[in-house]
Formats: sequence, structure tokens, C-alpha cells
Amino acid sequence: VFDDTEVLIKDPLPENINIRRVFSKLSDVIPYRFLHELDMIYIGQFDHLKDREVSSVYDSGAIYLSNDQDDEADILDDIVHEIAHMVEEIKGGALYGDGLIEGEFLNKRINLERILRFNEYNTFFFDFKDPDFSEDLDLFFYTEIGYPTLETLGDGLFISPYAATSLREYFATGFEEYYLGDARQLSQVSPKLYNKINNLHRMETTND
Repeated sequence: VFDDTEVLIKDPLPENINIRRVFSKLSDVIPYRFLHELDMIYIGQFDHLKDREVSSVYDSGAIYLSNDQDDEADILDDIVHEIAHMVEEIKGGALYGDGLIEGEFLNKRINLERILRFNEYNTFFFDFKDPDFSEDLDLFFYTEIGYPTLETLGDGLFISPYAATSLREYFATGFEEYYLGDARQLSQVSPKLYNKINNLHRMETTND
């Protein structure tokens, strides 16, 4: 697919998923130059996905996808999210060099911590000023608070609860929203992130 990206389906997808239709939709929404950087897509059951309890991961030019998907929208979301991590790896300097996205993210994190403390959640064991992923903080968000509650408390701060977990996920969820969701809403919630993604999109599509 995409001229030179190989796909290996190790284990079958559900019958309601037409993977060719998924790739066709992907090529309609994602700039070709991003897709061109992708070497492989593996679909099936993989230990490193099970161990991390995730449905997809990007690693060294390849996307690994679980074949346990609900529908075509579900697998498309996963692929776009991992393409975001690939773009981040390739364009990291251009994305983060001026500190604008990180500054926006950390300001939101600090505001979120204030909201959580106001609602009597104990945040003192966590460093909300660290942009890197923390498994302890992720578990705090997911299990102790719960994403539905986190989404309500952080309404207007993050495009999704998962965006609060780290700077990398802040970018990836914004990238996913830009291409598959509501780009206008992203521009309102995270204007600096939106501007970076929008400028990157314009540059890549102009080069095409």
C-alpha cells in the first residue's frame, strides 16, 4: 500500500473490517509524504502489545496493530495515532524546538492539577511539570480518577483525557483530532498544537 509500505496480516481481522477500504480512507486524509515514511504495518496478536495492554504501537518505521478491532473506524484511529508518533520521531526538532507545544501542554497540566486538588484528589505524589510519560500518573488518571471524570474536570483543557498523560500523547491525540475529528475544536482547545500540525500539513501537501 502507499506504493512501498508492506502489510503483513498475521492473524485475521473481524469480517466486518475491509482493510483495503481502511487504507483507501487513510490515503485520502493523511499527506502522502507521511505515509511514504512508513515501512511496514503488522496486524495480528503480538506479545509486546499484550504486555503493554495496548492495541497499537509504532516502532522503527513499523506499526504493529492488534487484529482485535471493533470496526474500520477503530483500526483507522489506531493507525493515524501511530503515524503521529512516527511524524513526531521524524519531525521532532521542528515540532518541539521552540518549546511552544511543551509550554502549552505544561500550562494545561498545571491547571489540571489545580482542578484535581480543588476536587480533593491527592496529586502530591506526581510531577505534573514533567512532560514525559509516567506509568504511575497514567494509572492515577485511568484507575483512580477515571477518564470520564477526567474529561469532565478537564473540559476545555485537553482534546481528550489521554492527551493529559504526556507531551507525546498530547501531540498524537491532537494529530488524530486534526485528521479524523474536528480540527476547528482542536484550534480552540490547543491553538499552539493546532498551528504546528496545520503548518506541518501545509508544508507536506505543498511539497506533494
